Amino acid sequence: MSTARTIFSLASDTVFNSCTFRTQQSQRPDRSPLAFLYLVSIRKRRMRHYWFPIRKLFKKHEMEPWKKILYISWGIVFFHSIGMSMISPFLPLYLKELGIADARVQSLWSGVIIGITPLFSGLMAPFWGTISDKYGRRPLILRSTFGISFFVLLMSFATDVYQLLALRILHGTCGGVLPAFTALVAFNLPEEKTGEGIGILQSAVYSGTIIGPFLGGLCSDWFGYRNVLFLISALTLIAGIATVLFIHEPKRDPAQARSTILNNLKLVLGTANLRLLVVIILAIQFSLFLVQPILPLFIVSLAGSGESATMVGLVFSVTGFSTLLFAPYWGKAGDKRGHENVLSRNLLWAGLVFLPQALVTSAFQLLPLRALLGFFIAGIVPTLQTLIVKNTKDAERGGVLGITHSVHAFGHALGPLAGGMVGAACGYRWAIALTSLLLLLFWFLFRNFMMKNERGA
Repeated sequence: MSTARTIFSLASDTVFNSCTFRTQQSQRPDRSPLAFLYLVSIRKRRMRHYWFPIRKLFKKHEMEPWKKILYISWGIVFFHSIGMSMISPFLPLYLKELGIADARVQSLWSGVIIGITPLFSGLMAPFWGTISDKYGRRPLILRSTFGISFFVLLMSFATDVYQLLALRILHGTCGGVLPAFTALVAFNLPEEKTGEGIGILQSAVYSGTIIGPFLGGLCSDWFGYRNVLFLISALTLIAGIATVLFIHEPKRDPAQARSTILNNLKLVLGTANLRLLVVIILAIQFSLFLVQPILPLFIVSLAGSGESATMVGLVFSVTGFSTLLFAPYWGKAGDKRGHENVLSRNLLWAGLVFLPQALVTSAFQLLPLRALLGFFIAGIVPTLQTLIVKNTKDAERGGVLGITHSVHAFGHALGPLAGGMVGAACGYRWAIALTSLLLLLFWFLFRNFMMKNERGA
């Protein structure tokens, strides 16, 4: 105690003596409290003088508000996407645990189980989009994340395929996270950064598809399918909590909102550009997801039974990793060269890359082809989202994005249903070849439409 008191007294004397000055009438130092405050104020002015250039430097490099919202939204969408994509590799294999043993029946049920969720998500999307225009994007995101977390948790307790089907339907009614975040981010983006910003936000989805399928396949091999559903529920819950803590937006006046489902449908159907984009979204999603239910089964047939879920997750993750890397690149390219040109080129090459996937003889041969496919997919989906944003106003953007998400979900739903039927009737390779032919057909039609528009202009 004595040592501590000595150190304290020495420090006090040093500070006290440094804060003294001499008056004009006397050489004795003035140690009054007023003198102490005077010297403190002088030193504070000097500190401001010295630190001003440093503060100015930090202020100069301070992150802009639109970037803060973009990066926070990226993190939340990332966690949500991990949880949603973890279910893709093992959901068809989970059916065996629920009593579906026959390969053809399993292929058919895989298409139904995977496709039913986006189908109901698409049915509800225009309604939720209109609600977000009236009451804000944040309440919609909270409803979706917490609802999905609850229903995925219940999936881990399913005892037959019909219970799983009912829970997947309820899961679909809680959709709408990505359209809400797209509208939220687009509202704050500068006009010249629209493509880049939407591309960065979409890369969060692709980041989730990198980690999610591989993590889902690995954990299902190690811990079992039901425990992975617990993990998915937890990750989605984290996304909802992060939204509560970090996402804020101005309150909207519902009385001033003019957005209705009927008005939004009239806007989409009455605008040539939006009408074309809706058709393209439906066609592309149908083609890309046609192979979704049969790809895990195709990989299992190539890789064998040992660690098959891990191989399925790896093949899915390679595509997501490639798409993640190049989504911002295609967004910037669209801002400079035109989003229509970027979309046309990527449609062509995606169709060409799908064809050799039907001819592989080993699961490892799929890896480079799926990586190349991800490179071209990165220029399709973000470009479509950017074109939708550029053709709508903020007051109606939530409703329009809800409609386009609905069309997106219908393509996502119908594709797996058709893929499961084709896989059961003709085999896995024919389903992959059909995907290639459809993408090439849609590229040809879109290219002709662009040429007619250029001639008309």
